[in-house]
Amino acid sequence: MMPAFTQQNIHKHMTVYSSDNSKLGHVGDVYEDSFLVHKGFIFTKDSYIPYSAIEQVDKDTVRLTFSADEAAAKEWHKRPDYEDHLGDPTQLFYDRGHGVHDPFDETNPE
Repeated sequence: MMPAFTQQNIHKHMTVYSSDNSKLGHVGDVYEDSFLVHKGFIFTKDSYIPYSAIEQVDKDTVRLTFSADEAAAKEWHKRPDYEDHLGDPTQLFYDRGHGVHDPFDETNPE
């Protein structure tokens, strides 16, 4: 069983790496549901990484479960909003992409 990481494990300025050892950037801000990595060489936009994507945390580094290409392809440019999407299909899509339980997702009933 993989450890569950939370905002307690992450702090600003940590270096974020992909599973294939590409440096993705640094942690900019830490939120309850995700952490911000500022755009750079890999990410063309600021990205909000869900804690479920973390494979390992070691001192000042965070390693994700995704390769650089996979991470860059994720639609993580908007912070997942748990309480307030009011039926917004785009927001539901982001929540699903962040692994948030969606009661309306027919393909993945819990």
